[in-house]
Amino acid sequence: MAEEERKPFVEKCEAILDEFYDYLVDEKSLSERTANSHYQVIHIFNEFLARQTDVGDYSEVTKGIANTYFKQWYRRKVWGGPNIDRISITLKKFFLFLKEKKGIHNKKVLEE
Repeated sequence: MAEEERKPFVEKCEAILDEFYDYLVDEKSLSERTANSHYQVIHIFNEFLARQTDVGDYSEVTKGIANTYFKQWYRRKVWGGPNIDRISITLKKFFLFLKEKKGIHNKKVLEE
């Protein structure tokens, strides 16, 4: 039952992920390789939000969820990904994208 309740949020995450990739390549002029690296981190972040939290929107993500909890979970679950410092950069880019392009302003995460 919980999976069905989370489905709209998961679908929203998937749609925004593709838009984020296009934004990085088209507007920020990042290489496809760099954009793909950021894409992969946010894909994993979305999985974390959907399966490990009760967040229903990106505006509900707290600084603790984005930084402490996600990074701890990431260290335990993901092998061979970018280092933790790169994750912070990716999350900042993603939440700036959400603010600029989607109108989702999360001051708590962006103030870090």
